Amino acid sequence: MANPLYRELMDRLEKEIKEMYAPNDKLPSEREMVKQYNVSRSTIRLALGDLEQRGIIYRLHGKGTFVSSYFWAQASLSTTYSFSKMTSNGFKPSTKNISLGVVAADEEISGQLNLELNERVYELTRLRMANGEPFLYSKTYLPKKLFPDFVLEDVEQDSLYNVMQKKYHQISVLAFEDIKAVNLDARVAKILDVNEGDAAMKIYRRTINDKNVSVEYTKALARGDKFIYQSKQYNNIY
Repeated sequence: MANPLYRELMDRLEKEIKEMYAPNDKLPSEREMVKQYNVSRSTIRLALGDLEQRGIIYRLHGKGTFVSSYFWAQASLSTTYSFSKMTSNGFKPSTKNISLGVVAADEEISGQLNLELNERVYELTRLRMANGEPFLYSKTYLPKKLFPDFVLEDVEQDSLYNVMQKKYHQISVLAFEDIKAVNLDARVAKILDVNEGDAAMKIYRRTINDKNVSVEYTKALARGDKFIYQSKQYNNIY
């Protein structure tokens, strides 16, 4: 049986987004799409609704429809480490989920996540590895009220950003990062299998969703001998 018209349009739009658009690019209006694709407005809305549900696009009331950064970032929004990039370069990435607990947000965490002081947050501690060799140690903080019943098993078989989007409908569209050079203390140096005092990069990342709400704050330490900063910038990001 043939696919419904809206599904054919959805597939076509997804292909065009991949080939012609950058993260946060604005899509044509519904009226423009009606003329461009010669279909009804209801068909356009059904196709866009499915794309939005899958995290490929997001809508801002009164402003239009935009390409989601989630669609491009997939497993990671970070410019500093990407598992898909590592795989394409011949490395085998893996993650060791060390612990998950609930803690009270201190002044730093509550400020980054726009929470009340001492509000409850999840603290997820992880170790990233390439070909079995550790390269990044991180602690991620998630507002408990946005991720009820979050468990470690959620991220055992899937990336954190996929879980955030699929299970909790939190579509991450933008991340802010600060990076500074530091020297490792004895505890983290042992975890990363290097010497105390070795050079490292400390990464602070805050992620916001399509409603401009802070959904994640991560503090990570990356080995200096494994750290490469790569950034892609678009002049037309909304």
